[in-house]
Amino acid sequence: MIELTEQLKKTIDDMDTVPIVITQVDPDAIGSAMLLRYIAMKLGKDVTIYYCGHFGHPQNRTMFTLFDLGSIMFPIKEMPKEIKSCALVDSSMVNDSRLMGRVIDPIIIIDHHDTDLKTREEYDENGFILIERIGAATTLLAELLFSMGYTLPKNSKEATLGSLAVFTDTKMLINATERDVLAYSKLLELADKEVFRQLQSYPLPQRYFEHFKEAVNNWKMKEGRLVTGIGFVSSKDADQLAIIADSLIRMPEIQVAVTWGIVDNSIVRISARCTDPSMSFHDFLTERFGKNSGVKTSSVGVAEGGAFIKLPSGFWAGDELKGELISLVKRKMDHLILEELSINERANVRDNDMGEANSFDI
Repeated sequence: MIELTEQLKKTIDDMDTVPIVITQVDPDAIGSAMLLRYIAMKLGKDVTIYYCGHFGHPQNRTMFTLFDLGSIMFPIKEMPKEIKSCALVDSSMVNDSRLMGRVIDPIIIIDHHDTDLKTREEYDENGFILIERIGAATTLLAELLFSMGYTLPKNSKEATLGSLAVFTDTKMLINATERDVLAYSKLLELADKEVFRQLQSYPLPQRYFEHFKEAVNNWKMKEGRLVTGIGFVSSKDADQLAIIADSLIRMPEIQVAVTWGIVDNSIVRISARCTDPSMSFHDFLTERFGKNSGVKTSSVGVAEGGAFIKLPSGFWAGDELKGELISLVKRKMDHLILEELSINERANVRDNDMGEANSFDI
């Protein structure tokens, strides 16, 4: 660990400023970014955090409000074009479609997801890369922070958001490793317990329960797979798809749960979960949705994925076609998830660009 901390210090020292990029707004990404920000500021650096997507999930909105994150974190579109060197946390996908075409050259990569060898070869020699398969990326940042001899102020936002990150990303420590539990304990000791409880008991809007009812009414199941849609949904409510998928995968007879919705009349957003250790969930989603999909896997092998498909607009859009559009998407999703695809169908997905979208959240 001493070698790692010295390497991180040297890498940060060589940077004029430290822009931190997170490609998905969730507690682990936020907690990771906040701890790295604290380390860099201790080393005398100016730090700005840029995020992809939006604070749509009720828990994320609660964090945003309680800690005034709008003064610390800014949308990726506000990141100056000339800035390419940065730190990337809770992700190792340099060409992530959620970057909205933004070109980045990470000097620091800290992640707990699998990555390809190309990323390691390109960045391991020229910067700081730390990718280990544990429950939360925030655990890695906490280990680095404490190993550097730093501590966090009592009741600080860093400790509170950090402990929440580990607790949430490990599913209330169910998927935690020993390292996650140790990091969580240290962070929780310094966290604001009352705020932590508020962040755990965040309110769910009435619309969530309406969408959940629709998901239950519309679900179809076959051989351990479940797929369901909630119809048209606004971008501010789209994160409810992930909450619903998290609930449905807990059914003991289901190994794959997929929820979908048409967001802002233009994008089919998909949240998917898999508990079957024998399945390559990455291949499953890629064969069906191509490059517009992504998967992360927990330390105990629970896979969480997502995808988006851009719908045709302009002439083919309109209220008079909404019924047909819902029916078309439903038939396609039911087929993709419940049936085994032919070789020709897989080739069609691989060879065709299904469009770009602003972002997707798992």
